[in-house]
This record gives sequence, structure tokens and C-alpha cells, in this order.
Amino acid sequence: MKLNEIKPDMEGVARTVFQGYKVEEFPVKIIDIIQGDLNTGLILFRAYGEKIEEIGGIASGMSGSPVYIDGKLIGAIAYSWSLSDHRFGLITPIEDMLALLESTGQTGEKGFRGFPLNTPLYISGMQGRAFQRTRKVFENLGFQVLQGGGLGARTDTEEALEEGSAVAVQLVRGDVNIAAIGTLTYMEGGNILALGHSFTNKGEVDYLLSRAYINAIIPSISSPFKLGSPTDELIGSVTVDRNAGLAGTLQKVSRIIPLSVKVKDQERDKSEIVNVQLVKDEDYLTSLITNVSLQAIDSTLDRVGKGTARVKLKITGKGLPELGLERENVFYSRSDIAATALYELYELMNIININPFKKVELIDIKVDVEISNLDNVALIQEARILNEKIKAGDTLEIEVTLLPYRSDPVVQNIAFKLPDDINPGNASLVIDGGLTGISYQALPDEDYELAEAKQAIVEGYKDLESILKDYLARPRNNELILQVYPAYYVSEQEIEETEEEGENQEERQARENSPGDDVIETEEKEEKRPDSDRKIREQNSYREIKEIHATDYVLEGNLVIDFNIEEVTENTAPGSV
Repeated sequence: MKLNEIKPDMEGVARTVFQGYKVEEFPVKIIDIIQGDLNTGLILFRAYGEKIEEIGGIASGMSGSPVYIDGKLIGAIAYSWSLSDHRFGLITPIEDMLALLESTGQTGEKGFRGFPLNTPLYISGMQGRAFQRTRKVFENLGFQVLQGGGLGARTDTEEALEEGSAVAVQLVRGDVNIAAIGTLTYMEGGNILALGHSFTNKGEVDYLLSRAYINAIIPSISSPFKLGSPTDELIGSVTVDRNAGLAGTLQKVSRIIPLSVKVKDQERDKSEIVNVQLVKDEDYLTSLITNVSLQAIDSTLDRVGKGTARVKLKITGKGLPELGLERENVFYSRSDIAATALYELYELMNIININPFKKVELIDIKVDVEISNLDNVALIQEARILNEKIKAGDTLEIEVTLLPYRSDPVVQNIAFKLPDDINPGNASLVIDGGLTGISYQALPDEDYELAEAKQAIVEGYKDLESILKDYLARPRNNELILQVYPAYYVSEQEIEETEEEGENQEERQARENSPGDDVIETEEKEEKRPDSDRKIREQNSYREIKEIHATDYVLEGNLVIDFNIEEVTENTAPGSV
């Protein structure tokens, strides 16, 4: 039935699930038609009957409940008011919803932007801060977030899927479940319509669709709500998410990303593996992956505190270099090792998901975390070069003293080969620990501005491959980085130009007319030193001379040692003693 055929005082019935899987009817009465913008309208109605009076009115989770007058579908229950008489609500006309089946690729469509019934979003398998972080993400989108039952509750039903059945739109399924519960409005030829208002309002989507089991409808002063959980059997996918509701199909299932998080607590010799499937939505993936991983660590450790973690990441996807990347690192925290251990996972997922260069089709994600209660952290206490004289090509004998936390010093001897053509003169050896300031950061709050992160990611880069290459080349936190900065080569021409700036015009003219000993000496030096030699020395001033050595500790601090590289004469071969 079309909107222009509906009149005040018409009576009909709505269909929904009050408990279990059984679809039941309750009476409704049309009050008026409310005209909206862009030739849209909503149907104001009042629900009544024994069931409605018992629960206190229209409940969250009834979104999508089909309404019929004289056996004809007029639309879906979609909107109501909190802290009011919950028997009153608004219906989205069915013609607006049917347009969703033809809306693929369109940027706009009919629909009311108002105050939809808070779609209950149930999260199971998460507790504590992982749940709180995830709840914040979805409450900011207008969801009523509740802790619910697990996946697969009560799948043994003889009730067939029909208009009015409870359905769940799943974002995460497995050991952790995140799903919104609503009602199926329309079903024909493998196509479905649901909710009567948007879920994320993102247009074309690919979300998992299953049936839902309703435990009960809970009365509430703010708004009654359905308490339920998704079933383990998928029935299709949601492909369109717009103002007038959801459209989807029963003929295919959404593509998903498997995530496996393996955690071992070495102190208690306890291991857990958390496996989930995630929908391919870049806007939520980083938060979902890190929060599921945080839950896996927190539930395994059953504590928040200090420790050392070894983390291995393996990410597979189309669009990544060689279809995947791997990263291993060691982390230490004095207060929250779980959150600190996941920071690189968070960074990498942000790089992949919000980079502006190309879309990455993620295929599989594996996270392997081993955590001990040990303080495997050390300070770079002192260092010295043991060589008495140093020339180009020599091997530096370096003694580095590490001071582990509340333990005795540990001496590490390192041999560092200098290039044969390194510039002579004063040089510096910088010894640094791989643990930088950013490595101390834990997971940022969910209010973190992605726009700022995106700008930081792309600055100075022209493609995703170069970003990932530089990121994966970053030193690990347990690595000792030694880098030599050779003497800066100053050409004779630069010396002359500097000296000339301090001379007056007469002195400069006199020197040009009557060359002195200094000029003759300079000319002789330039004659002896070919252009190729000068260019090499200039290039050597800027090249990187670095070695990286792994240790048993997460390293903090840095030291600088100045030393002199003697000029190699014709009679002294590079590297000779």
C-alpha cells in the first residue's frame, strides 16, 4: 500500500518476535502522516494490545517490524521517542524501502533523518576495558550498546524465516561477537529489507546477516529493548545501508577477514587462542582488531601491569608488497604491557586502512604474543672504543655496558668495520637503543582523530609500499644501533669563499694581482687531489654507516663517542695496523 492511500484512523497489525523465534502480531492505529523533506513522509501510529502494554510500548530491536493494513504491507516500524509514551512511533513507508533494492551505486535516496529506535548492538566475549573501548566507538554512532549472549544460542528452531523474524547484522563473529538486532521487513526472490532506518548509513556495504534469538523484551523508562543474540548460521548479507533501511540478499554470504590472536602467559604457562571473523569495513577494522586482541591478552593474563612481550604479526592481503608482511618486536612496560604490546599492530592497521594511495583487500591476520612478568629492560650505561689509533678501513673494537633493571651490568663487545674510504678527521659514534619514545605509547583512546593520523602517515610519501618499507625497517626495541658520522668534507673552494667574505675589496684585489704562498699552496693541493676524489669525500660526508645488533633486553638511552680517523698516507694501506 502506498503512502497516499493511508489515512488517519486506519487500523492494522505489526509483526515482531517477543521471545524466541516465534513471530507474533499486535494491533496498531494510524494517527497521521508526517511530511518530511524531499517529498518523503512518515506514518505516525500508536501500538496497543496485551503484549505492548506488558512490555511498556515499542522496543529497541523492533526496527523493521512490518506493518499491514488489510493484509497489505505499508512499511516498517522505525522511529520512536525516548522518555515518552513508548506506544507511539513512526513507520517508514514501504515504497522508500523498496527503492533500496535499486539503489546500488546511487549517492542519495529517500529516507527520514530523525530519531530512529536505538538499534541494540550486542557485544559478547568482551569485558572490562576492551568492552568499554568498543562501546565508545559504537555509542558515538548512536547505538545502544549492551553486553549480550554468545554466538549460536538456540539454533534448533522449527520457525521458518519470515517477515517479522528477528535478524542480526554482524560485524564480528566467533569467540567475540558484535551484532545489531532488528527485524526482517520484507522478503522476496532472495532479496530482503530490514530495520526501516540506517545502521551505519554508509551506502554500499557488505555485512554478515543471520537470524537472532530473543531472550525477552526488557521494560525500561528510557525505552524497552529486546535482549537477544545472533545465531551461528549465516543466512545472507546486507549490501545496502541507507536512511530508509537495509537491503540485502539471502543468496550469498559476505566476505570476511579471519583474525587469530594467540597469547601465552609464560609465568602461569597458560595459553589462549581467540579466533574471529571480521567484516571488511575499513572505518571499523583498526578498532575492532586492536580491541579483540586486547581482550585476548587481558583474559589470558587476568591482570594489568608490568612485563615484557614478544609480538609477531603476520598480515596477508592483496595490495600489500608480496601479498603480505611480517613484523616481530619486543616490548616492555612498567604499568600496562598488554596495551603497549599492541601499539605496532594499531599503527600498521592504521597505515593499511587509512592510507590514501590504494585499497588493500585483507585476507588474513595473525597475532602471536608471549608475555612474561620479567623486567627485560636495560639502560645503555657507558661505552668506549678500545682502539688506540683509528684509520679508514679499521675495525672498531667497541665495549658497551648495559645496566639491566635492578641487576648487574652486562658488557657486550662489538666489532664495527669502518669503510675503506671513510673521510679522515673528527668523527662521532652514536649508540642508541631501539626503544624510542613512541614505543612507550599504549593504544590511543578511541576518540583519537584519524584525520591527524592520516596526515602523519602520508607526509613525505608517494605510495603505500614506501610507507610500509620504512616502517618495517624501523629498529626493534631490543636492538642496539651503532652509527658513525664521519668528518664533514670541506672543499678548498668553500675555504676560499669563506676567507674571501672577511676580506675587503682592496685586499682581495691585491691578492688576485699578486698570488701569495697560501694561494700557491692551495693550487698545489688542488692539482694533487683529482675531482673524483673530492666528489667521493663530499658524498662520504652524508652516507649512512650503521650496524644493528640484537640483545636480550629492551634498550633505553643513547651515548655519543667522539674519535679521530687518521689520514691514510700513500705508505699506509687502509685497515693496516
